[in-house]
Amino acid sequence: MDSSNSQDVPAGTRNFDDPPAQTEIISCMDPNLLRAAAEGNINPFNGYDQPLDLLLTPNKNTVLHIYISARANAANSFEFMCEILQKCPSLLDQANIRDETSLHFAARYGHDDIVEALIEHAEAQHDDLERGAAAVREMLRKMNTEKDTALHEAVRYNHLNVVRRLLTKEDVDYCYLANAAGESPLYLAAERGYGDILSEILETCTSPEYNGPNGRTALHEAAINNDAEMTRRILSKTNTDLTKKIDQQGWTPLHHASHFGHLSIVNLLLDADKSAAYIGDEDGKKTPLHIAASKGDRHVEVMKSIVSHCPDCCELVDVRGRNVLHFAVESYRSKGLRALLQNSFMSNLINQKDNEGSTPLHLLAALRFNCQTLIRHPLVDMKAINKENLTALDIVLATTDNVKALLTRRGTIINLRKAGCKRSRRDKIIPEDDLQRMERVEGMISELKKAKDSHLIVATLIATVTFAAGFTVPGGYISDKGTAVLSQKAAFQVFLLSDGFALVLSTSVVLIQFMLAMQGNKRKFFRLFSWASCLTIVATILMVVAFTTGTYVVLPSSYRNITWIFVGSFLVSMLLILRASLPLYQIKTGDLR
Repeated sequence: MDSSNSQDVPAGTRNFDDPPAQTEIISCMDPNLLRAAAEGNINPFNGYDQPLDLLLTPNKNTVLHIYISARANAANSFEFMCEILQKCPSLLDQANIRDETSLHFAARYGHDDIVEALIEHAEAQHDDLERGAAAVREMLRKMNTEKDTALHEAVRYNHLNVVRRLLTKEDVDYCYLANAAGESPLYLAAERGYGDILSEILETCTSPEYNGPNGRTALHEAAINNDAEMTRRILSKTNTDLTKKIDQQGWTPLHHASHFGHLSIVNLLLDADKSAAYIGDEDGKKTPLHIAASKGDRHVEVMKSIVSHCPDCCELVDVRGRNVLHFAVESYRSKGLRALLQNSFMSNLINQKDNEGSTPLHLLAALRFNCQTLIRHPLVDMKAINKENLTALDIVLATTDNVKALLTRRGTIINLRKAGCKRSRRDKIIPEDDLQRMERVEGMISELKKAKDSHLIVATLIATVTFAAGFTVPGGYISDKGTAVLSQKAAFQVFLLSDGFALVLSTSVVLIQFMLAMQGNKRKFFRLFSWASCLTIVATILMVVAFTTGTYVVLPSSYRNITWIFVGSFLVSMLLILRASLPLYQIKTGDLR
């Protein structure tokens, strides 16, 4: 066989001991002819006496496929293509292993001049004009293995001129169907944001196919891409049914626009068809307003637009029975909730309960959301009870100690109490006397927080006095040695010990006070406060002991009885103080929940 021929190469070898099997034959093209086709050089083919349609690559690409894919730009002449087609006209419709014709390749690579030439060759093969036009339509509608036509390829790669040439040769009422992936040419243009191509299809075709994969349409994609001009063009060419069409997620184009916060798209869709605002999705019957509200502050203007166009859509609830205010609370953003509450249409929704009997206020408490806009709203029912017989305050107080501490610092509990929110009295699990005791403990803890400032002042004073006393010892120092004059006396040694311990304990109290400022757990707060109180008392006693022993060691023996008078009066005072503070230590730690 001539070296320039297409050769058949076995796909593999086998062991001669194996039973005979059919060998797969893979076609390959002579390298010289392959390079000539890529360069558009017709000379090597002039002396070739074999059928050109048998010259194939492993993927069954012909010399025409190779020439079109290798052609750099439109400036290169396509005389090679014309001469090849004269030698072998069947190459015009011959497809490769993926059923792609030369027209598919020309459309993919954007060679509009080759597209035009291929169409002219298809027409020229038939003397009858009608048969020629039919042959062109058949070529334009031919699909590859992915069900893509040449128009799909031109749109996918954004070749506007190719799209124009293809559409002018097709029937205006022909509907280009979706490919294997569910993509119509119009959908591809919308998904990829090719506005000019989309306009060309809409202007040329009388009934284009809008559908795409996953139940979406070109209008869905225009809304997702926030392309107002594309959305406007689609709406001007279609009826309002497209605005209500849902995808597999159950979302209309308005759902997607609301989700992404595309205000201009929302306005266009609502101006075209307000009924889309009343459609709930497949998952939870969430409307576009619900979705916008769940996004919080970023979508305030979208919420306002939907409510302005369709005020009564606020009344719709999802499968959980939650309205738009519930969704706004779930967003954990106050700006969006504030914007909704300023609308008079929300009055009937403020105290509306979901399937669990929870109002937006209950949900706010469950989410630990301190939004004073809702808490202080005059229409909010602060005593509303859900199906578990709980008020919003019950829900807050039922949280763990750490969460409760966080809520206390944020002011959620305080704001609820100030607004008049009470604990429910329906639940028999919490007896009345327990409620009173808990409220008494909470009030006492509040007072103790005020008292800790006094503790800090006292501890600081003790630390200051004892620190100074350590360097100004009774009796002074021996000038040449720097040691205390009275260091050998027992009373002086007691003075040093009591003064030092008083300094250490008072300093410890100061550190405990810093810890109390960051402590939210009531049980730990009370324990630390008790320790601080005890240490302060001991430090005070030691300070008095230091004063007494220091005075005792420097006074003459005839005046030392005065020292014992000081000690006796101090002990009586301490007993009276401890007696007065006894109720503080009668609080059970089990009450501090």
